[in-house]
Amino acid sequence: MENQLYIGLSRQMALRRQLDVVANNVANMNTVGFRGERTLFEAAMETGGRKPTDRIAFTIDRSTYTDLRAGAFTETGNPYDVALDGDGFLSVQTPDGVRYSRDGRLRRDADGTLVGPNGYPVLDDGRRPIAIPSDSSTVTIGSDGLLSADGNVIARIAVSRFDNPQALKQTGDLLFEPADGMEARPAPDTRLVEGKVERSNVQGIVEIGRMMDLTRDYQAVTKMVDDGQDLLRSAINRLGKSS
Repeated sequence: MENQLYIGLSRQMALRRQLDVVANNVANMNTVGFRGERTLFEAAMETGGRKPTDRIAFTIDRSTYTDLRAGAFTETGNPYDVALDGDGFLSVQTPDGVRYSRDGRLRRDADGTLVGPNGYPVLDDGRRPIAIPSDSSTVTIGSDGLLSADGNVIARIAVSRFDNPQALKQTGDLLFEPADGMEARPAPDTRLVEGKVERSNVQGIVEIGRMMDLTRDYQAVTKMVDDGQDLLRSAINRLGKSS
């Protein structure tokens, strides 16, 4: 009976984790540049009795990974907005170091610095902030990242890629943090599409359906665990009375 409870509890914890991930996906299905996440689980086998064949399967949350498929592009008409056509990332300078983003909603702040939606400076290919002259009337961003003001090239926006992008950690502010030892490399095959942004790659209908299925599974497992606990308490009470 205890084995049944342990199996149920392991499954319950795994479903809870899946629900948290899916709920976050649903909450961000309209967030520019968001990448959906998925969970990986596996069954761990342990000996549950005297015989070698008496084995018990427990569900283990192995990892969470990011779905790196591109989202659809939406036209904004804003010359500062860019969508990244390829596997590259923009580089931004945060108080915690350089971070990477697919959110191309750029703007010029009050100091004339090119910044992302969080107000962090966007870096050029020399890892420097980009300053736009205050008297500039026309700003254009080429597909190769060259930023021009009134026809004069100011800088090339850095676009970086990683050999193992799955090792990037997606933080709460829609930035990606590289793991220790990860090296950002130039991404010449990634084009910047001016006047557009990339939407979330979460498919709302699919994700909501997944949430409903997980909720039903979670409720069923919770009932099984509760029933098992009731049976265990009842058995303990009977043993106590008989002794």
